[in-house]
Amino acid sequence: MSEQGVDSGSRSYDGAGDEWPSTPDGLVYQLDAVQALFGRIQQGEQVDLLESLLDCVDWAEMFGSTGSGFLQREQIDELKRYYRTLFEKIEPFYLAEQLSTELMTALMASGDMTFSDELKQLGRAYPDLWREIRTFFSRKEVATTMLMLAAHPDAR
Repeated sequence: MSEQGVDSGSRSYDGAGDEWPSTPDGLVYQLDAVQALFGRIQQGEQVDLLESLLDCVDWAEMFGSTGSGFLQREQIDELKRYYRTLFEKIEPFYLAEQLSTELMTALMASGDMTFSDELKQLGRAYPDLWREIRTFFSRKEVATTMLMLAAHPDAR
């Protein structure tokens, strides 16, 4: 899920491409698809990071609207081709970092990873809070590493 909070259909498929996000962090992701990707990686599957990232994008949320209509399979394929070309030179680590960020968002949304009220308030510094922060980022780093290890060596 993008921090930019893009609303459904805010970038119509029929709209100009120059108004579309130009980096992976500007896209909206299907959190269930991100969790499923990590489930497959945990089972040992190797993946193409760019294709995996594109498979996790919520194309309907990004580009479908009542004004332009619901996206057809051909339109989604065209969007994937556009973004594949746009992102093909991006380093795999950046793609892995984006996907691991989306995983942590999914874990927070599902309640699998939570922050305490003290941490949310950032009122005082307790040693336990620092451990909580370290656990969160350690888990995120493990997810990034898993993505890097799961990437096909010949795929970007």
